[in-house]
Amino acid sequence: MPSFSQDKKVDMNSNENDALNNEVKDEANGTIQEKYISSDKTLDSDSTPPGLNADQRLAFALRDFLGSSNTVLSDEASEGEPSPSAMEKNLPFIDEFVDPEVAMQSDEEIPQCRETEEVLNNAACRLRRWRAASRKLRRPRIINNLCSTDEKESNINKLCNGGHTDLADRLRSLAAVGNMSASAGELLSLAPPPPAATAPPSPGCLLSPTLAEQNSEYFGSSPECCADNAGQESSAAGAPVPPPGPRYKLATEGALRVCCFQHTRTVVDKILAAKFLRRWETHVLRLEENHIVSKTPAGLLESPLSYSCMQEVYCISRWDPARKYCLRIVMPHGSLLLQANDAYTRDQWYHSIIWRRNIIRYRNFLTKTVRKEVVLKELKNMVDFVMTTPLQDESVTRAPLLILTDLISENKESADWEEWAENLTNVAAPLLAERCATGELCASLARLCRQRPRAAPLPALAPPVRRVLTRNVDFARAPNARRLVRDYISALSAHNSGSSLVRRFVEVTHGNRAACPYPRAAPNLAAVALAALDDFFRNSSKEHECNDAEEEVLCFVDILEHMCEYEDWLVVVGAVLQPVPLCSGALNCPRVASRLGNVLYALVRDSRCAAHSCVAPARAARLYPPSWLRAAAPSDPLLAIPNKQLCQLWGDMLGALLNCCCKRKSFLQSMSKQLPDFVIVALCEHKAALDALCLMLEWEVASGEQTQLEIIAALQGTNSGQKSYSELCDRQKNLQRLQAKGGPRRLALPMHTTDADVTALLEQGSLGNLECLSLAFTSVTSACAQDLIKLPSLRYLNLWATKFGDTGLQLIAEHLTELQVLNLCETPVSDKGIEALSGLSNLRRLNLNSTKLSAEAFEVLRDRLPQLQEYDIRYTEAW
Repeated sequence: MPSFSQDKKVDMNSNENDALNNEVKDEANGTIQEKYISSDKTLDSDSTPPGLNADQRLAFALRDFLGSSNTVLSDEASEGEPSPSAMEKNLPFIDEFVDPEVAMQSDEEIPQCRETEEVLNNAACRLRRWRAASRKLRRPRIINNLCSTDEKESNINKLCNGGHTDLADRLRSLAAVGNMSASAGELLSLAPPPPAATAPPSPGCLLSPTLAEQNSEYFGSSPECCADNAGQESSAAGAPVPPPGPRYKLATEGALRVCCFQHTRTVVDKILAAKFLRRWETHVLRLEENHIVSKTPAGLLESPLSYSCMQEVYCISRWDPARKYCLRIVMPHGSLLLQANDAYTRDQWYHSIIWRRNIIRYRNFLTKTVRKEVVLKELKNMVDFVMTTPLQDESVTRAPLLILTDLISENKESADWEEWAENLTNVAAPLLAERCATGELCASLARLCRQRPRAAPLPALAPPVRRVLTRNVDFARAPNARRLVRDYISALSAHNSGSSLVRRFVEVTHGNRAACPYPRAAPNLAAVALAALDDFFRNSSKEHECNDAEEEVLCFVDILEHMCEYEDWLVVVGAVLQPVPLCSGALNCPRVASRLGNVLYALVRDSRCAAHSCVAPARAARLYPPSWLRAAAPSDPLLAIPNKQLCQLWGDMLGALLNCCCKRKSFLQSMSKQLPDFVIVALCEHKAALDALCLMLEWEVASGEQTQLEIIAALQGTNSGQKSYSELCDRQKNLQRLQAKGGPRRLALPMHTTDADVTALLEQGSLGNLECLSLAFTSVTSACAQDLIKLPSLRYLNLWATKFGDTGLQLIAEHLTELQVLNLCETPVSDKGIEALSGLSNLRRLNLNSTKLSAEAFEVLRDRLPQLQEYDIRYTEAW
């Protein structure tokens, strides 16, 4: 690598050499002459901290004169004499001089004070840039510009806007490979980044505060680690972010032109501008794990190019006026130029080489270093590098996580492994927030949560846990991911405010929107909760005894209860709980059963069929696994709830079904085996059970005289039952009068007819001869089906352009078995109600024009209705 000291002899005239010599002499004496500094302040050596090198002592003495980067102009500057600190952003960047003492500072230097180190670093950076600008552009000119008026300030701005950026490029490259200390890396923040796809910076140069400084803003200082909003991990304050510009895939192979030379940097512009000075070769290069090879190893690339031998890698932008898009690799005995066809390809190769070079360095350093504090520091640098690289590739995601996994997996049996794993997790928190953890890493993090639940780094684990929940994860193939979520929730509940933390965790996972943006979050979270309950109670005895160990799993039942607070998740919880997925040991636990009762209450109180229908039997003939109507049956309960609460719960579940989609004859027939439960709940005067018993008598569901007498006795056993039975008797008398022979054979109601009008009409007199009823273009709904089923002689029914839906269609399909013609044109019926028509064996004409009929449902319907002669399916999916 060429020495930086040679740059002093290039393009330097006698005046510059004299100025340089004067400066060196002044620095040796520890003073700066007044002609170079427009300030009357003298250097106070007594206030300088001990243990500083020459540049740092000089910078500390000039801290007031230079000021911070965001310092406003002083009073003197406002009078027309701006200070150098106010002008420091406008100074050009030169790459002819780099102070070797500052650039090669040891990474293991421990600053005496963080604030003092920052002041010294910022001041030293501005001092170095002052020197470089003075040597290149002549010190008298710089001093005159600093002391000039507003007109001269505008000229400086014009000059600085077109300043060089190669110093920043080279410093970023040095910081990326770790050849610079952290203090020198902080100097890079003062250099403006080059534009995207022109001279991209090294990803490792964007330094950020340490995680200890970020914790208060990033996660919160308390154990309430799940308090941050979902989806905000990457945008948190202080988290490193990629530079603006395009994104790239990791380059693996491509054709580039290669040129090799052994000269200093000052002649690179001549080489690029020359047409016949150097020999260019075209090679198909391939980026391998440890080196760059050519598919035709000959000429300049006869041997592989190892990443470890590269001293610097940077894009050439300053010396590239002809847009040759070159990339320079500095080797120990020369340099290599790689020329691409465009800027995007050049930048892709640049970032790819930097990535492989740094990952190899980090892997070797982190796996071989013994000192833990050095490992943590280098791990922080690797995280910053990974988070700021513009590369987007699977290997870019996988490689740093494998390094982290190896670090955490080492020495698991040692006594201080938990503390070591906690420190590593805290440092790698931004990486875990943006990358999916591997199975082995999930297992190590889950073990950390189990062994130290109250001291685990929960803030750092919150993003990967939410990432597991919100992704399409197959827990059967990824048991470690489910284990991590489970142990994380257990660690949350182990805190003093565990219940509030668990609730907050569910809230953050759902998000602050009305509907969760992640469709897999609810099923995954419910699956984790049910698996934890099943693992704990699977081998428990039938006679349950409460103990303190149950406190570990009660939080998972609380999660199911908290999930029911969200409308979109309530349907998901109901679907997961149908049929009962819990073992008998969990249902026999009173504390678990009481929380499950709250979940069932939330389901039955919801007005949507998809929610409250989850408590009904999935299949009537299947006894195991049972439905919730069977598990909470008062006659032989599986759910350990007090009898009074159990009867109320069972009656509410039954009432929710009868008031919606299950007020059907087939449902009551399927529940006829649970007649003792109907009787027990009816004796508690629950209205739903009384109505169900009356419907069994009215629709002749209860077969046998003895069964009917038992139902009548149960109804007459209470005051509410007697009232319901007397109303049933009145309806039977009206039904007999209605079904008596007589009345019209055809009837068409006017357009403004409602459900109440249909009920009142059918209560007037006998309609036993009614065979044809037209309700077309009226305002009737599915509620009128309860009155229509009282007309057993009905053959023709016209419901064109009404609001008759699936619920009413299912009801008339069970009772009006003699129906031959049915018109459902422009009604809101769907496949759910149309499939019920397969029981109408006498149906010959069917109009489903402009309905929600699907092709599959129509094919099934045609197979089950062999006598169907005419049908209209226009403007449907089956058309």
